[in-house]
Amino acid sequence: MMSTPSLDLIPAFHAVMTHGSLSAAARVLRLAQPTVRRQIEALEAELGTQLFTRAANGLTPTGMAHTLMPLAASVLAEAAALGRVASAEAEALEGVVRITTSRVVAGHVLPGLIRQMQGEAPGLRFEVAATDRAEDLTRRAADIAIRFTPPRQQALVATRLPDCEIGLFAAPDFAPLDADRPWQAQPFVSDDREDLILPALAAAGLPAPSNVVLRCDDPLAQIAAIGAGVGLGFCQVKLAARLGLRRVAPETAHQMPVWLVVHEDQARIARIAFVFAKLKSALRHLL
Repeated sequence: MMSTPSLDLIPAFHAVMTHGSLSAAARVLRLAQPTVRRQIEALEAELGTQLFTRAANGLTPTGMAHTLMPLAASVLAEAAALGRVASAEAEALEGVVRITTSRVVAGHVLPGLIRQMQGEAPGLRFEVAATDRAEDLTRRAADIAIRFTPPRQQALVATRLPDCEIGLFAAPDFAPLDADRPWQAQPFVSDDREDLILPALAAAGLPAPSNVVLRCDDPLAQIAAIGAGVGLGFCQVKLAARLGLRRVAPETAHQMPVWLVVHEDQARIARIAFVFAKLKSALRHLL
């Protein structure tokens, strides 16, 4: 019974049929002649039929070989077309790019950058996973990650960007600000359950706030509360400047590392490489 042949054996058969000999086929395929011979024999074994008769002057195709030749040519043409389509997709600046980053960056930084990139490459479409958790790029949870912690998974390409400065801010008209009280005694906006701010303060050698008037785990809501005059709170320095917040207690400034990360396989795809390069250039001025 004829079985389905291995596709990697078909080029040898096609080359021998096209060029008339093992030696000519070997030159075209850039293989050793014994390798081509073994592939022909393996194909005959898989098909359960003889494709060539052997003689001192070379190989002579059988009737079955002539019957199979158009099919072999069709298979190779389809394979070449498959490669061309895949290559064109990989080289095109179109399709979906999924970015994962923090909620603050997703809400305040990415929208303007996405608009710029769409202006340069209208075929691009974007998905944004706004989360303060580190998504697993090795499982293709996203194409590109903007992270504030070092990547730990293997097979990732990571670029360290300039650190992001974090400072203490208030609304421009924040009334309760009392110059006689230290900043940690002023009304303060902080975390609820996630407890990210206090460990960061401790790591920077800063005291914990003693007058927390609002607890919320959504950093976007925290920034909105700071801007509304609810209390003091921490924010990215460059973002706070764009939002018109007033900086207080500059001695509380501390740095957060920033990493731009992509899976090494995805980095070879043109649309992802394009977005990665644009983010790398822009984020150093925005974070």
